[in-house]
Amino acid sequence: MQSRIATQRIRSFISFYSCSHRTFHASASHSAPKNPYEVLGVSKDAAQADIKKAYFALARKHHPDTNPDKSAKEKFVEIQEAYDTLKDEKKRAAYDQYGSAAQQPGFDPNAFSRGFGGGAGGFHDFQDLSSLFGGRGGRPGGSQADLFETLFGGFGGAGPSARQHMRGNDLEASIGVSFMEAAKGTSRTINITPIVNCAPCSGSGLKKGAKRSTCTSCGGSGQRTFVLDTGFQMASTCPSCHGTGSTIPRGSQCGECAGVGQVRTKKSVKVDIPAGVEDGMTIRVSNSGDAPLAGKGQTGDLLVRVSVASSKLFRRQGTNLYHEARIPLHTALLGGRVRVPTLDGEVDVRVPGGTQQGEEMVLKGRGIQPVFGGNMGDMFVTFTVQIPRSLSKRQREILQMYADDVEGRTPSAGSAQGSASAPDAAPSTDGADATGTNPSSSFTYPTTHRGGWWHRLRELTGL
Repeated sequence: MQSRIATQRIRSFISFYSCSHRTFHASASHSAPKNPYEVLGVSKDAAQADIKKAYFALARKHHPDTNPDKSAKEKFVEIQEAYDTLKDEKKRAAYDQYGSAAQQPGFDPNAFSRGFGGGAGGFHDFQDLSSLFGGRGGRPGGSQADLFETLFGGFGGAGPSARQHMRGNDLEASIGVSFMEAAKGTSRTINITPIVNCAPCSGSGLKKGAKRSTCTSCGGSGQRTFVLDTGFQMASTCPSCHGTGSTIPRGSQCGECAGVGQVRTKKSVKVDIPAGVEDGMTIRVSNSGDAPLAGKGQTGDLLVRVSVASSKLFRRQGTNLYHEARIPLHTALLGGRVRVPTLDGEVDVRVPGGTQQGEEMVLKGRGIQPVFGGNMGDMFVTFTVQIPRSLSKRQREILQMYADDVEGRTPSAGSAQGSASAPDAAPSTDGADATGTNPSSSFTYPTTHRGGWWHRLRELTGL
């Protein structure tokens, strides 16, 4: 996969490099070249450091990728051509001697013979630009591999600089925690098998007393150079020494790692799970991954994905919690108290009289602590009123009194007895039976005001 991506990047780079340079030189052939000193705004006796500084400032200002002006590209070409002339001492001397004629294509027969070493369209153009945008290609002594590492994220042959900064691979693992553990925080110990440096040879791959020899394939450079169809030279990692520049002689390999320098080992790692972690979050444990395969780069990390189990009591949304509290009918009517679970244990919550189905109460600061800091969330309690499926004789009598009082009826004798005679019977759709009217009964409701049934209801519920 990495080699396919790298190949695509190379092709794109070659296409861009070739087309852009054709454009640069074609434009110069149709118009008279401008004075490079005037283009860069420097004097004729300016030092190379001043010329380079002026070029970087103008290139950054007029680069087509950052400057939306339509004329930026043309200006950038002029700046590049001027710098191509002045950065090369021979070209600069030729221009000082012959003027604009020295800028014409083909004037210097050796301009392209140097390949990537410089000249018109040489690779140093991109080395200077890589320095402009934070790369290492323009530093003195920088190799093509270092430049390709800058441009393509490490491709182009792992040169000395790349090998020293290689990073080990990350490891991945997953753990499961309960809802309460995620809310309060916890820890887990997991077993992993990272790649580590071999202990007997300290990662060298050599048995005691043996030494590495210079790679005969690359001459110790760690790179192999080849020429593309376009005429450009490319450098890649030497397949024989894998970019190290040296190989282990036959019979000198470490017996533990067979000359590789690394082995896999079992290791237990403690993972601290912060309070408030959410389902699907990933915890990074630094330096617990694989060791780099070459050089002295940084060890990779361990990435732990956390799966949080659902809760039967709470529903989470961000840092807020939601709980459904079931309350009996009489508590909803008369008010009272109900015990509600929280993350810190159960608490008594006062239910106001006349609480309706679905009404909500907020308990401030009873939610979840945010993982990345901030205020504690809240807990929202939703009340669900429970309707009894059956009533005792006394309960039915009191509720019938309530219904008659609300509807403004004055029950005749025996209405309560008739309604209480079948406490478990299903409600009737007959109007006469629903009111409990029965002329043969001698029982009559007490002739009291509304406070009578209310008093008896509170007496019944004990409130």
